[in-house]
Amino acid sequence: KKKVFFFATLFESRVLHMTLSGEMGVLTDFGDKPTFLISIGGFHPQFTPPPMPFAVPKRVTLDILNEQNAKIRVMGYFAVTSNTVHLGARADLNINIVVADITGHLAFDALIQFSPFYFIVNISASLTVSCFLGEISARVRLSLEGPNWRAKGRGEITILWFEIAADFDISWGETRNTILSKIAA
Repeated sequence: KKKVFFFATLFESRVLHMTLSGEMGVLTDFGDKPTFLISIGGFHPQFTPPPMPFAVPKRVTLDILNEQNAKIRVMGYFAVTSNTVHLGARADLNINIVVADITGHLAFDALIQFSPFYFIVNISASLTVSCFLGEISARVRLSLEGPNWRAKGRGEITILWFEIAADFDISWGETRNTILSKIAA
């Protein structure tokens, strides 16, 4: 079938007292549609992977704290295909104490495509404190893409029943042809 592939799953893995899970896959296809990919923990959320003889690998996840009232989890991925590089991570926080609940996250996703050249970096963060009086929260979401530059995002702050939000979407630069020329064999 002109394919070589490998798929692995972490099984009952730990780093000190923390649980580690996740999957990885490698595919080399020498057939009519040549493909190469290696993925540790999946792909960028906006990427559609080529057909693979295995499922998209699950994120590599480290449960730093996993108690009934407190959870801290970090997830990540790294992937390389014939035309792209992917990198991302996310940390989640959830603490429940008698007087309040605290939740939050910090996330980063980057995708670089070689031909035509393109990249996108997404960053998001949030923190929410909820108590019997109400909720206080802050959220931010940012995206930068190029080479035809575009930055967009949103920031929000909520204090009890009041919300302040701001959006931006800025583009600059000139349109360029970024398709790589083929190399003569």
